[in-house]
Amino acid sequence: MGFCAPTMAFERGKFAIFASEMKRTVLIISYWSVALILFAIVLSSTGYTMPDAFFLASSLVPVAVLFRYLLAQIRFTSRWQGIRDVCFLMLFILTMAFLAVHLAHAILLDLHRQLWHGELGVSPLLLNPVFLMAMLLLIIIGDYFVGRMIEQRLPEVEESLTFTSDRQPVTLQRQEILYVESCDTETWIYATEGRKYRNKRPISAWANLLGKDFLRIHRSYLVRISACQGREGENIILGDLRLPISRKYKTEVQEVLDLCSQETN
Repeated sequence: MGFCAPTMAFERGKFAIFASEMKRTVLIISYWSVALILFAIVLSSTGYTMPDAFFLASSLVPVAVLFRYLLAQIRFTSRWQGIRDVCFLMLFILTMAFLAVHLAHAILLDLHRQLWHGELGVSPLLLNPVFLMAMLLLIIIGDYFVGRMIEQRLPEVEESLTFTSDRQPVTLQRQEILYVESCDTETWIYATEGRKYRNKRPISAWANLLGKDFLRIHRSYLVRISACQGREGENIILGDLRLPISRKYKTEVQEVLDLCSQETN
């Protein structure tokens, strides 16, 4: 019975996470579908038929997704470096947008020649870099605000993790784990209230399991970012503990701490 209770709780937690993720996915897909339709309507107003406009708008969706992803990777730890990176990214995205539009237009032109024996001119609007960048920015800004709304209305369900420690099943919430330490062939999981558990799973597997809320600071240490209270020399402050930062992870750790500090301020 002692084993079944945490297992059932774990399964219920998994179902709640699945349901929440499904709602998030439906809302995100709905947003991008509406954005695609509105973009197609704008293009149809320049003389394209609605199917052609929809096809052209669809060709820019992958570019918008790429723009959104790469923009999220830019860190403003140095203001001028961040501005420079954004400028280079916009030039790259514009190049990709022009390539996507011209490829889509070439496909449409070939279809028109084969099926209707007609020509299809490129709308000057699609050759206007200001228009293209404005449309892409509007799409990803809308996606940002939809994401914020989802975070407020559908907060992430806290996932339970079940593992074995000393041949006994242990179930913890992610937020209960403070840090993970690798000790030779064993891994120690340190949780709130002074609890600690040992497990055979390697620290690299724990890093993949715990995800983006945890930060690797050393080959032997993986810490929860929200539990970090700052940096002291070559150490991370974690309550009364000082955990070492290795040279390999030093830059990434500093970037994450700077970003957390900016968000707090």
